[in-house]
Amino acid sequence: MTDETTLPASLSAYGISFALGVALGLAFLGGLWLTVRRLGEARHPGLLMMSSLFLRLGITLAGFYVVAQYGDWQHLLAAVAGFTLPRLLIAHRIRPPGIGGEPRP
Repeated sequence: MTDETTLPASLSAYGISFALGVALGLAFLGGLWLTVRRLGEARHPGLLMMSSLFLRLGITLAGFYVVAQYGDWQHLLAAVAGFTLPRLLIAHRIRPPGIGGEPRP
């Protein structure tokens, strides 16, 4: 096979790894958001936070393990970039005024 036929296939594989990373990032942050919302009414908030952390970490590590098993380090790097993207976008969207060099009103 020539490089012309394998390049689109490899780019789509990197895209799948990136998309899986985005899904893992959204699941991790979504779980954190749900946990924080439930903290006020929880009988044992510390237990809730720890169990949520271990569950979110387990799901995330399992997803990265799948990427590592079926791809090389470039696929893992694409997944990590995808995992980081939702956090950056959400942090940029909810950043309070005055953070990041912006003057306070």
